[in-house]
Amino acid sequence: MQRSLPFLYLLTLLIIGFTGGTVLFRFAEAGMSETVTVFLDPRLDLVTPAKPYRAILAFLAFHGLALFLASHAALRHAVMFVAGLRTVFFGFASTYLISQDGAITFYAAWWFPAQLLLTMLYIVFCMNLSPPFMLKKYFSRHRKEAVIRVAALAAAILASEIGLFIFLDN
Repeated sequence: MQRSLPFLYLLTLLIIGFTGGTVLFRFAEAGMSETVTVFLDPRLDLVTPAKPYRAILAFLAFHGLALFLASHAALRHAVMFVAGLRTVFFGFASTYLISQDGAITFYAAWWFPAQLLLTMLYIVFCMNLSPPFMLKKYFSRHRKEAVIRVAALAAAILASEIGLFIFLDN
């Protein structure tokens, strides 16, 4: 049971954040939800051709923010909050994409699997940077190497996700 605690923590954060994002989309105005979603990932606007570099910038911004927060002792506790925000965006953007006409293929083949993996890896990245107090003993050794490995794996998945998007968009 003790070894499954980090997995349960990750799963709980993912479920609550995703559900929170879908509820937030439900209460948001149409213009606001489109503006927020297209600002963070313009590829979700299926009407206009999108540039994949914006997804790379969002990826780097989230990871850079987590690294910055983890490097300051006073801000260390905000790292998991940023991971929660990333999870809320995942739910919000998923609901936005599902609400678009004819976007279910993009959602099922591209968005959901890739973003689920990237969000889970981002949570693991943040958990290695600043583990919650009840998980400190699970992340005590080799955290810096794990952060580098998780970030490299996430970058590889992002690259394949961008390739899949370009393939499906053409």
